[in-house]
Amino acid sequence: MKKFISRSFLLFGIIIILTKSLFLFADNRKESNEYMAALTDKHDRIKAISGRKMILAGGSNLVFGIDSQKLEKEFNTPVVNLGLHAKLGLRFIINELKDIARQGDIIILSIEHDMTLMGNLELQKMTSFYNPFAAKYYKESNDTWIGQFMNIIDNSHLMFKKTISNVIDNLKNDPVYTRKGLNMYGDGVYHLDLPSSSVLGSKSVLKDTRDAKLKLLNDFYDFTKSNEITVLFTYGAYEISEYKKNKVALEKVHQKMKQNLKIEMITGLQDFVYPTSYFYDSVYHLNKKGRTIHTKNMIKKISNSSVSIILNK
Repeated sequence: MKKFISRSFLLFGIIIILTKSLFLFADNRKESNEYMAALTDKHDRIKAISGRKMILAGGSNLVFGIDSQKLEKEFNTPVVNLGLHAKLGLRFIINELKDIARQGDIIILSIEHDMTLMGNLELQKMTSFYNPFAAKYYKESNDTWIGQFMNIIDNSHLMFKKTISNVIDNLKNDPVYTRKGLNMYGDGVYHLDLPSSSVLGSKSVLKDTRDAKLKLLNDFYDFTKSNEITVLFTYGAYEISEYKKNKVALEKVHQKMKQNLKIEMITGLQDFVYPTSYFYDSVYHLNKKGRTIHTKNMIKKISNSSVSIILNK
């Protein structure tokens, strides 16, 4: 028994030493140029805005698809592009919106077709490592010493992986996918003058899996209504060959959404489907030309929605 206790304390001590030593090699989280660390900047902009604001929420289709400054000028309302990564999942995004949206705000919810309900846990952990406040968007609060200890272990694991990639493999971030690649609104801008990739990523075969998402979206609508927040739903920009490949599944989902979604839908299924030449490196990420056209189309859709009455007051 004594040996077991001694070994347990020894193991605990080693873990603590390892954790502290890893902090010496890890990036300063507040100053990190990691792409996911940009969530802090987006939240800081939200906090700095007093009064009504327009929040663009969804995945990276928004980061690489919208000119928020043009929306802000068009609607004379401060805009924050909260989009970051589709693999954070719909639950994460909805919980985040419940946390930061306030009375009078307007939310444009733009969801990628392949976004899952629960998201990718590893990415969520990485996001909360750089933005500690984000942990509550995907897991229950646990303030016990065991919970805090497990957070240390998680952070140590993430720091170790990053240290290995940066120091041993000497990998460098693509400047497009860095914190500095985004402007003050939260839009990705570094890629705008770069050539598009010859092969687009994020291709997938889609299935009809909207039931759980519908419930979450409708529950969120009830939340926004009770808090005097306006929310609109739209599909994200999508490349035409991927649309054609997944058309049958998409049409089934769209019909279900039209019949059951409480949130006002401002687009049809094909409204934001664009030619391949409009995309940068993914079937959801637009290049400069695509971004300009998509922003104009988004402005038209918002202008023709019920929100126009609020914006014109």
